[in-house]
Amino acid sequence: MTVSKILLPAILLLAAGFVLTSGAARLAKKEVITQPIQFNHFIHVDTLEMACTDCHPHVMEREFAGRPTLKICAECHDISLTDSPEEVILLEYVQSQKEIPWRRLYEVPGHVFYSHRRHTTVAGIDCMECHGEIGLSTTPPPGPLTNLSMKFCMDCHEKKGVTTDCNACHR
Repeated sequence: MTVSKILLPAILLLAAGFVLTSGAARLAKKEVITQPIQFNHFIHVDTLEMACTDCHPHVMEREFAGRPTLKICAECHDISLTDSPEEVILLEYVQSQKEIPWRRLYEVPGHVFYSHRRHTTVAGIDCMECHGEIGLSTTPPPGPLTNLSMKFCMDCHEKKGVTTDCNACHR
């Protein structure tokens, strides 16, 4: 047996192992999500008694809740209201009329159909049931506060006595 007959399969096996383990490591590593403004949910939700729908306008009627647009923020923040350095950053966006590049916290896999409207308007589920205590956060979390896994959803569906048929949620 020649060296190449032994060496080639060994190299291929090592390369495949490297590709598989590095891919798995990337999937297991949670990306830290940094928002452009250190938004204080607590002040808005608790102190000012704003509803989630005040800033996330589509939560009751669409698939996606929507992230706050510049227009929504500017309704209250067209002038400085506080001495917060984060509000200074917000006002820079407002004055330049440049949309705030908010980053999505929750990603739904492409093979899953999820509708905020179906869950909030039809089923009457409160935002906190899926999104956790985000209303108490004084800075944006580095990632989702809850693990919206299939198990999370199935447990909720079973508890509420709604369909667990695969085709109801999977495309």
